[in-house]
Amino acid sequence: MSKIYLFFGEEKYDLDLAVEKIKKGFDKLEVGLNLFYVTNDNLDELSTLCDEVTFFGSKKLIIIKDTKLKFNVDLISSADDDVTFVIIEDSVDKRLSEYKKLSKIAQITEFKHLDEKQIVSYIMTILKKYDIKISKEDAEYMQSICGEEKSNIVNELQKLVIYLGKSSIVTKDVIEKICSKTLNAKIFDLLDDIVNKNKQSAILKLDQILKQKESIVKIYIMLYKQIKQMYMIKYLKEKKVYNILQVIKMHPYTFKKLNLAVDKYTLNELKNIIYLFGEYDYKTKNGDMDFEIGLKEIICNM
Repeated sequence: MSKIYLFFGEEKYDLDLAVEKIKKGFDKLEVGLNLFYVTNDNLDELSTLCDEVTFFGSKKLIIIKDTKLKFNVDLISSADDDVTFVIIEDSVDKRLSEYKKLSKIAQITEFKHLDEKQIVSYIMTILKKYDIKISKEDAEYMQSICGEEKSNIVNELQKLVIYLGKSSIVTKDVIEKICSKTLNAKIFDLLDDIVNKNKQSAILKLDQILKQKESIVKIYIMLYKQIKQMYMIKYLKEKKVYNILQVIKMHPYTFKKLNLAVDKYTLNELKNIIYLFGEYDYKTKNGDMDFEIGLKEIICNM
């Protein structure tokens, strides 16, 4: 085992697994006895925690979280070899002198989200272990509605395994029935209704999302993003660009859906919708329009 670890990054699932693996290297851990957590609130206790003998002897684990590396690195560097440090941050500034010092004495690991292709491969690999088949297309669909958080993907895979059992096949219908959708996937369903002129259904979907305590501003931003992507696809199609997916680097499933959707609009119509969103943004920020009513007006005019 290393003495000092620095873990950071957006993929909390793998980061937490790494911390748990370190904890298993100790025979017994008890918070306040040989397991200590240090944050900005008790950073002044770090020196004492490094030096004092614990109830279980000299071996101890000190986890330092969310301090932006604003602590005395020399202090942990000179601590007894029986003390293990795990430093956890969401992100780090590699220009800091503290980081540069840690880079010489610590095992540093950045935990990144898997990209879309890696998640699809992960889904297919895990299901295969349970003798459950899934097509690449359906695995892409599952990734598109479950997002990039590995903890969420793992949770949804567990649900599928429990529901189906071994020697089964995952279909899109099963995914729709069992898997929980991210907000982005719900917005995509909302857009699908808008594109197909199912305005009443679109308004109902918006109301359902709002009942789940999602921010109206966040919904507007995500919906606006999809409209801009549609505009880019339409523009490139009219310019006879044939490798559009490579140009705009979009999720394959998302591109497939939006590529079909843009055929129902002219480029000028999409430009006008973008204008409506710009007007909505201006008026809501100035208090001249209600956020919810304004967004519903846009939906009805799309």
